[in-house]
Amino acid sequence: MHYTIQIPAWAKFIVSDFTDMDRNPQAITGASWSFELPDDAYFEYAFVDADGVIKPDPNNAVKADNPWYPNSSAILAPHYQPDKYANPTFRAQGHVMRLRIESLFLKQTRRIIVYTPLGYEAQALPVIYVQDGVAYYRIAKLAEVLEQLLQEQSISPAHLVFIEPLDRFAEYRFNPEYVLFMTQELVPLIDKELQTTTKRIAMGASLGGLVSTTLALEHPDLFQTVISQSGAFLGSPTEHDFYKGKTSWVLDTLQKQEALALRWYTEVGTLEWLTDINRQVHEVLLQKVYDHVYKERNAGHNWVNWRNGLGSALLFALKP
Repeated sequence: MHYTIQIPAWAKFIVSDFTDMDRNPQAITGASWSFELPDDAYFEYAFVDADGVIKPDPNNAVKADNPWYPNSSAILAPHYQPDKYANPTFRAQGHVMRLRIESLFLKQTRRIIVYTPLGYEAQALPVIYVQDGVAYYRIAKLAEVLEQLLQEQSISPAHLVFIEPLDRFAEYRFNPEYVLFMTQELVPLIDKELQTTTKRIAMGASLGGLVSTTLALEHPDLFQTVISQSGAFLGSPTEHDFYKGKTSWVLDTLQKQEALALRWYTEVGTLEWLTDINRQVHEVLLQKVYDHVYKERNAGHNWVNWRNGLGSALLFALKP
């Protein structure tokens, strides 16, 4: 579908899903901006004024549901429909535990939120380790999605371990100390504090998808399933550029090694810069005959896109 947006007189740049918002602002060259979107797209954009302030489109009353860029606008194409689990109606009433762990590897105190679904506190359950934990807990409402699927008897129960980074760029991009924290400190602590099985799932979005994938590829003895939403699969241990990187450690590793006993749920938006690399990873997973589900949505690199994938991700990872 074709769109033409009138440019406010004060605007100097356009930022949008096409540019990963303010990562690569587009200079304004005229009085209007025209582009095409699929008929079922969810699209976010904004303008930048002379002071560098991001502002919404004054001619568009639809505000983007984006905690990172609250002053942005959204276009909901005519056939766009949110996923049935994107805005869960079931209230999460399970047991919440807040843990503190003094990490020798990170030399920091880390705070962890653990959620156990209602009625399963005494049972040994699989564990989903969720990067960017507070965002998944508060913004994506992952616990509510879990409870709604359990209410429908569509999945098996699991503990949710929400891990909040202090510096996600430093921790998630091929950081061996963070991997040691996860594998030698956090996993043993969770197994000690909770009733758990040996089934573990690594989950995250963007760089969180990268570190989840890294954990599973390096430690398939600990993690059996990966959930990656818009995985930042560009870059390598020697090239920490997940935006314009020319290499892909994930792709190279998958291509070179024999298939492991891993299951994969990967997804990406078609309006983000990570589409191509996620498609390439998907093709390798197909070639290696992994147990794998791959999805694309006509959206960008944002929480609306990822919330629309939570139901499918849990249905794959926790299928009875």
